[in-house]
Amino acid sequence: MKMALEHVQPRGNRRVYRRKVPKALQGILGKKEMVLRLGKTDAEVRKQYDATHAEAEQIFAKAWDELRGVKTPETKLTARELFDQATKRLRDLGFNPYRVSSSGDPDDADEQNDWIARDVVAEGIVKGYPRDKETDHPVGVSSEDRALLTLLASPGVPDGPSPTLEDAKRLYLKDRFTKTNPSEKSKKRDEQQADRVVGHVKSALGYDPVLADMKRADARAVADAMLKAIPKAATVDRYLNVVRAIIAHGIREFDLVGVKNQFEKLDVADSGREQDKRKRLPFTTKQLAATRERVLDRAADDLKQIWRLLQGTGCRLSEITGLRVSDVMLEAQYPHIDVEWHDERRVKTEVSRRKVPLIGDALQAAREAVNAAGNSKMLFARYGHEGGGDKASAALGKHVRAAVKDKKVTTHSLRRRMEDLLVIAWVSGEAQAVHHGPLRGRRWG
Repeated sequence: MKMALEHVQPRGNRRVYRRKVPKALQGILGKKEMVLRLGKTDAEVRKQYDATHAEAEQIFAKAWDELRGVKTPETKLTARELFDQATKRLRDLGFNPYRVSSSGDPDDADEQNDWIARDVVAEGIVKGYPRDKETDHPVGVSSEDRALLTLLASPGVPDGPSPTLEDAKRLYLKDRFTKTNPSEKSKKRDEQQADRVVGHVKSALGYDPVLADMKRADARAVADAMLKAIPKAATVDRYLNVVRAIIAHGIREFDLVGVKNQFEKLDVADSGREQDKRKRLPFTTKQLAATRERVLDRAADDLKQIWRLLQGTGCRLSEITGLRVSDVMLEAQYPHIDVEWHDERRVKTEVSRRKVPLIGDALQAAREAVNAAGNSKMLFARYGHEGGGDKASAALGKHVRAAVKDKKVTTHSLRRRMEDLLVIAWVSGEAQAVHHGPLRGRRWG
């Protein structure tokens, strides 16, 4: 029996959730249509549809709110965040949050003065709230003020709430954004992924787990639940990598000495087979010749230059589309391009920053691109912006697929081919890393 689910369309051998983005929202969402994966089989589509449809509705709702100027409610603070905030407020009021009585005598004058001062501050806080007619207790006290009142009344060193996975996630994102200074689009994407991944953990366990209390059985339960909810084991592997990174960061930054990351070395059934299936292969000589001929015959001039630079340098596509004219050093003793961090292109890691030599056809392509750029800051104006690499990938990908039917061969296979050529030329691993950027283990050659 055929399913009749709204917005479900076939794409190749799978089905996707495809929905037009209203024109008014296209500037906010940065796209004309929303496409989300569902799966290949009816069972996979049914399993994913409700959650995917809800996700799309939520994205549209937030975008409409943003368009209308409706402020999104601030995220509710966790118990740990409330404690940290109250501790800072207490310190700003002139109190020592971690004070210990020097004499141990409750009649000590300094001790009494401290308590009197705390009582005065507490009375000032509750004065702003209405009172219950029967008990005379303040009602409607905010979570923030309640946390501060608790610290004001604490007789000794307060024990803060143990950090949870949610606390670790928020700290992980905060520190990540401070370090990388991402664009708003990238920031939103990272936040959504982290929320989605941590949401899977909470759903599987039924609560927000305390980092120090997590057991191996909890991690296994999460992995099992993900495998049931997510069609691709490779996606589960990717999500578990995010969980591992968040927990590792939390253990380190919250000083959780002796706490183990229970998600380390957690194997996912069949994930290895799925990953092998999805590996990108390098171009064979015949495949490369056919694809290059098609690109140089049919593509626009800037795409031709991008292809030639990819083939001659082994760079990532985003590294080429994100080049500024000033990054191309044609007059240097050894002509090269500077793969460098800037607002239009954020390289993956610190060690991805490097100088890549230009020789032969790649050097000629660079000269042509610089001449064509004119007064433009970016070497490839059509693609030198947020999301430009994806556009170039889609355009080149059509030519690759027309020339090569093996779906393991993509535009990125040019980088794989360069890895092979470096190995064949007996280039040392250290020199390969300098030229190519960090490699995640040798898979070819």
